[in-house]
Amino acid sequence: MTEQLGLLLDYGGVLTPPVGQVFAVFEAEHGIPPGRTFELLVAASRDETGGLIGAIERGELSVEDFDGHLRRLLHDAGHDRVQEAVVSRMFAGLVADGPLWDVARRARAAGVRVGLLSNSWGTDMYPRDLLDDHFDVQVISGEVGLRKPEPAIYELALQRMGLPAASVAFVDDLGGNLAPAERLGMRAVLHTDHDTTIGVLEDHLGMSLREGTQSGG
Repeated sequence: MTEQLGLLLDYGGVLTPPVGQVFAVFEAEHGIPPGRTFELLVAASRDETGGLIGAIERGELSVEDFDGHLRRLLHDAGHDRVQEAVVSRMFAGLVADGPLWDVARRARAAGVRVGLLSNSWGTDMYPRDLLDDHFDVQVISGEVGLRKPEPAIYELALQRMGLPAASVAFVDDLGGNLAPAERLGMRAVLHTDHDTTIGVLEDHLGMSLREGTQSGG
């Protein structure tokens, strides 16, 4: 019997342009030095629970409340031009894009179990119809009360996939999110560019995943 294989994909930075681009556009529009917004957020998220970032990613903090905290952080740092809903403004630019959508479609059509494992900043940021068309399983942090890199969210994803860890490749653009997956036995794939990622997935799945080629193997 052929082994059932699985593919888990992150969302932001894997199925969209890099998240850093979204922050960069927002900062340029508001006269904020590059990288400063995330720097302030990280500084406010250094406790064992992950602070502000951990709270919104687990769904413990509403987008509106998170916006208020972030505006105060920016205002206190001297960046008082920010008035609007920050998260919705930033993530309006985080559009579903790139060849890994086609990879998910081709893999699923070939019988691979395909899932999404994403840390969310509010659950309205996702193109739900598109996700439903491409994924068998969706594990979104704000809906399950867990976040990467907490081991429990990877265990939940494997449970929903119905597959052993060794059968599953997990793609993320952050190395810190890959380490727990690797410890569980998944094949961890650090996404730096599409061509490299697709090559690694072709090796794991034993099939071609590129446009204009036949799936199989």
